[in-house]
Amino acid sequence: MSANKLNFDAKLPEIIYWDTSFVHVCLIGEPTEPYYTECQNFQARLKSEGVLSVVSDFVYDETAFIWVKRELVKAGQSLGLHWLDVKDEQPNLIGQAMRDFKVKKADLEALTLKLPIVDEVTNLAFDLMERFDLLPTDAYHIATALSSEVTAFVTIDEDFLRVDGIEVYTALT
Repeated sequence: MSANKLNFDAKLPEIIYWDTSFVHVCLIGEPTEPYYTECQNFQARLKSEGVLSVVSDFVYDETAFIWVKRELVKAGQSLGLHWLDVKDEQPNLIGQAMRDFKVKKADLEALTLKLPIVDEVTNLAFDLMERFDLLPTDAYHIATALSSEVTAFVTIDEDFLRVDGIEVYTALT
């Protein structure tokens, strides 16, 4: 078995967990990125139809990292350095990137509710990794949502589709 795969036109759930892949495309993505328009439109639909959208600290962590890395890569390209070398040689760029990221963080806070990460999440995440061959980050997202009885997810990550008992809203074909 596998997840129930739904497209962005499907009937909406009452509550949905936003995975980092969706948040990335929706909030910090570029219009040229794959699925940008579809994700923008789905996010607007969720809001207009009153769906409770939720995330976890894992989404904040991963989205902030993506933002910082993108800024370090840009700086590295202009300096002819690898982004990790820029991080080591100009660590002040991380603070600047995070100051800039605060706007996106505020946008995410306005659009979503943050779920708690309870003690049972770790055991559930490890079980999901083993049962469905998930990477740890995917398993922790799913475990966090399931621990709060959230079974609907929006993601551009096809690995979520391997998990039994959840609904996955996605632009993937």
